[in-house]
Amino acid sequence: MKTRVLTAVVMVAVMVPFFVFSDTVAFTLLIACLAAVGVFEMQRCIGAERFYPTLLPLLAVSPGMPFLLRQLGEGALGWAFLLSFSLITYTFAAAVFSKSRLSVEQAGLSSVTTIYIAFGFSSILLLRDLPHGEYIYFLAFIIPWVTDTFAYFCGCAFGKHKLIPDVSPKKTVEGSVGGTVSAVGVTLLYGLLIGSLTESQPNWLGIAVVAGVVSLLSQCGDLIMSLIKRKFGIKDYGRIFPGHGGVLDRFDSILCTAPFLYFLTSCVPALRLFT
Repeated sequence: MKTRVLTAVVMVAVMVPFFVFSDTVAFTLLIACLAAVGVFEMQRCIGAERFYPTLLPLLAVSPGMPFLLRQLGEGALGWAFLLSFSLITYTFAAAVFSKSRLSVEQAGLSSVTTIYIAFGFSSILLLRDLPHGEYIYFLAFIIPWVTDTFAYFCGCAFGKHKLIPDVSPKKTVEGSVGGTVSAVGVTLLYGLLIGSLTESQPNWLGIAVVAGVVSLLSQCGDLIMSLIKRKFGIKDYGRIFPGHGGVLDRFDSILCTAPFLYFLTSCVPALRLFT
């Protein structure tokens, strides 16, 4: 626990300058680096890290996607779709000519998880560039981490019913509910803080609904990554963060929630968080 706490403090300290300059290329570079490391961790997990004909393109696309989407904004979504479809086609084509060095299962996971990771991280940048985005994108971090933290403590204190023991034996229904309720409460307090300190006015119904949905999705993201780890028999995706594991261990929930947070707040007028 001491190692986890110390690592978390160091992580926050390192990321603060990037948050301060989140409207600059420095933040895009951070997100791109995290995406590239996450993709490499996944390739290593599934045993495809030594097949360079697919590894190198995947490591090029994953950090390139954040730059593409941020530079072109919503206008880049069409290009991002073309790039994603081309990546899937190329990866399976590489498996065809690999002489069994890359299995069809590895090809599928390689392409799909690369798109998942690249879009997940890129969505943080899209959130930042929304109207009031300087406040909204923080929720991509706050909601999952609050959910995870309170789910752990509520599970320890009240947990009696296992959530999905085949995937994550320690998670409980009580912890899941406690994490979601806590995330909604903290997000409402965050909205109150932003409303008090800035000219942005919170949409309370939107904040409550989005927080609840995103909190549940964050738990799905955690379980998805746990399912893959259990399938391949590993404990952590990496060791870059002592006590926390790798990039995918630390940002698993965020990867799932950031795209949904972006689409909910930008495409559903009733759920816009601030006016």
